[in-house]
Amino acid sequence: MVKSWLVSLYKRVLRRKRLVIFSFAFILLLMLFTAQVKTFIIITVLGLAATFSTFYKRVFQAPPAFELITLTVVAVSIFYGPGVGALYALVVSITSEIAAQALDPFSITYIPPRIATAFVAPWLYGNGAGPVSSLPLLGLLMSLLYNALQQPVYYYLTDVEKRIKSFYFGSLNIPLNFLIFKFLGEPLFTILGKLV
Repeated sequence: MVKSWLVSLYKRVLRRKRLVIFSFAFILLLMLFTAQVKTFIIITVLGLAATFSTFYKRVFQAPPAFELITLTVVAVSIFYGPGVGALYALVVSITSEIAAQALDPFSITYIPPRIATAFVAPWLYGNGAGPVSSLPLLGLLMSLLYNALQQPVYYYLTDVEKRIKSFYFGSLNIPLNFLIFKFLGEPLFTILGKLV
């Protein structure tokens, strides 16, 4: 004798074949590639946070003195390697400018300094055993490196407005990154240390 709930379940499965097949495929992929899926999810979440951290530029049209790009680039490059960190820096530098609708010819100048921080951060930090073991100090140094490589582009322009924008950005971004690394970096590194 056939049970009615089994017939009902079978009919539902037949109506939603694609969903069932997709679910089984997803579960299979999750079992086979758990580390890769976890890495993808972590990097995606960090990328979304970094991308939308400069979203306020849509309203204020100000340089993004507050940003999570430096923190997430450093975290990704330390936990997943400088190559992944450099690729992440490239993608997030572009997506944050697009999301904030602030894409301009100078947006390209943000990419090489961010890639440089992706390569320098793991070397300096060395999983806490490098020359710099303090995350706030690492944030300060990475912010100084980024600004030292990127801001001369604005300083050498004859446009006074660009120079003022550059001074404004550097004077606020460096101390803010110190605070971001102090208050957000330490919990983030603790969580990533347990997940990775």
